[in-house]
Amino acid sequence: MVVDEKFERIVEESERLIHYHIRKLNIIDRNGDFFAEGLYALWNAYLTHNPEKGEFSKYISWKIHNALIDEIRKDSRKQEKEEIYQEHMKQEELYLCEDTISDIYWWEHVRSLLTNSQWKWVYHFIIMDRSITQTARLEQVSVDAVKNWGRHARKRLQGLNLEQ
Repeated sequence: MVVDEKFERIVEESERLIHYHIRKLNIIDRNGDFFAEGLYALWNAYLTHNPEKGEFSKYISWKIHNALIDEIRKDSRKQEKEEIYQEHMKQEELYLCEDTISDIYWWEHVRSLLTNSQWKWVYHFIIMDRSITQTARLEQVSVDAVKNWGRHARKRLQGLNLEQ
């Protein structure tokens, strides 16, 4: 087909333009999704260009640039939603913690050096990777109390040789 050959020629001429916009927008395109989006924008520009309204080269540049910005925004919204979901799951404790205490004896040694409150901080903050707010809520104490536990635990553990 004549139309396909014409578009293939346009693609060959415009590949550098797509890469230019990807670099200009500081996009790291590891799996080629943004380049594919640029090609799709090029196809749409090819189909919708009106020669009376301006040059084709300026039109495709504008379409590619805006399509890449839209894709960045879409990825950003998707990432934000995933982060909100993960945070919600952590707060509700519906997630599975894959971290396990691998060296029970070492952790028992650490626990023997700390008070119960300091151990609670180590357990929640270090082992379970919970925030100070989450720990305070679970232990039903103030955020300042949890911070104080951590401060004293770090001070007590700092100078000790725990590699026994």
